[in-house]
Amino acid sequence: MTDLAPPSIAPARDKAPAKGNRREELAQAALEVLGEYGSRGFTHRALDRHLGLPEGTTSAYFRRREDLVAMAIRTVFARDAQQMDQIVDRIETLCGDAPSVEVVAQCCFEMWQFVAAQARGTFVLARYECFLMARRDPELMQLVENVMLARQNRWEPIFARLGAANPAGSARQIGLLLRSLFFSEIFFPACLNRAEPPIDLDMFIREIRNYI
Repeated sequence: MTDLAPPSIAPARDKAPAKGNRREELAQAALEVLGEYGSRGFTHRALDRHLGLPEGTTSAYFRRREDLVAMAIRTVFARDAQQMDQIVDRIETLCGDAPSVEVVAQCCFEMWQFVAAQARGTFVLARYECFLMARRDPELMQLVENVMLARQNRWEPIFARLGAANPAGSARQIGLLLRSLFFSEIFFPACLNRAEPPIDLDMFIREIRNYI
């Protein structure tokens, strides 16, 4: 099910974007700069230089650095939401109103495979830089928490259809599992890969059955 993966985060720039797409171009560049240089290198000047634009171009769209940070965070979570929508749509397409543990587990496993393959990529690093920047800003942290709750809520009706005794609790558990796996793969892959049993489809089937 390769259609679960979000679009490439680094599209080729073989021609200048249309004027109406300048904000989208800046959002893409923001993630590339964040992933490569971290939050300390995340400035208007760095974005202008990254895109080969005249100095001050980025400031015309995002006046403060805080506006740049908010834009980057919203871009990251818009992509997260898109991926989650694809997973839920896939489950509903395959199962309708009667999802199976095996199909849900397969979708989770393929999400895991995608993240593991991208673990050293620019977008993944940028995503965690966004978490760190948001942690220091209550308003942005509220945005992050709202997005995470919305993502968790997407799982709840799936577990209800699976017959879970506590669909909200099951949704929380699958979120905790996936976030733990993603974080470990990105920062501590050696520890994760030496663990038994292996991270495979059977593991997800077992975990989901436990949550039900």
